[in-house]
Amino acid sequence: MPFTNRNDYLDGRKPVVFPAGGEVVAVRFPIDLVAADLDANDTGAVALLPAGCVPVGLVYDSDDLDTNASPTIAASVGPVNAGETDLSDVWASGIIASREGTAATVALSRAAMRLATSSADLKIGIKFTAASATKANGQVGLTLLYRAV
Repeated sequence: MPFTNRNDYLDGRKPVVFPAGGEVVAVRFPIDLVAADLDANDTGAVALLPAGCVPVGLVYDSDDLDTNASPTIAASVGPVNAGETDLSDVWASGIIASREGTAATVALSRAAMRLATSSADLKIGIKFTAASATKANGQVGLTLLYRAV
């Protein structure tokens, strides 16, 4: 099930930055999540990788979405499928920043680093691979670092 909320980038109210040359661009894509979004296998789009660009880095930041004394929430990041119900590829997994409300620089998979450029924007999403033990509403952000090819 796609996330309850969407952000301005996904809805076209904010344009995604496109690199003017060979520089790396960093854009933070925030999304507000509700308790219903924090079950295992819940997946939703968060960011857009512009057509003609490839990823070079990723930072995942989050509010504390699991207020339990023994938090369990974990996430993966990657491109989402057409229905935004699953990841079509996993670029990073085992992300636990939502357990305490922190940020983590995430190592991208080899597949992400070798991604062929596309003629269409690519939606990047989050999939919760483990549910929140005690759900709490909050914001998650993906800062996507990318460059034009």
